[in-house]
Amino acid sequence: MSTAPQIERLQPVADRACSHRGTGDWVQALLIRTWSALKRIAHRVKVQQSRKSLRVCESVSLGEKRFVAVVQVDEERFLIGGSSGSLSLLSRLPEAKTFAAVLDREAEKI
Repeated sequence: MSTAPQIERLQPVADRACSHRGTGDWVQALLIRTWSALKRIAHRVKVQQSRKSLRVCESVSLGEKRFVAVVQVDEERFLIGGSSGSLSLLSRLPEAKTFAAVLDREAEKI
């Protein structure tokens, strides 16, 4: 019994398997890189979210290295003044009423 005809019939299947093997490696490498990129992005977003407790809302220069700024810490806002050698709290500001906040309060009443 000769096995040559059987080998000839299997040859195209073997060629296709080899070509898919290279494609599989490429897809696997792409998936690994995509996964690692998503992990890096998720880490950066998490770090940025944790830093949002302190924010400079607005700042105005008064010349000669002096400034006045509105700083928000969590939900509280402060007016501060500073120069090259000092920083002073000028006032604690009342809560800013944004449209979204007013809308949320009114929606809770309904």
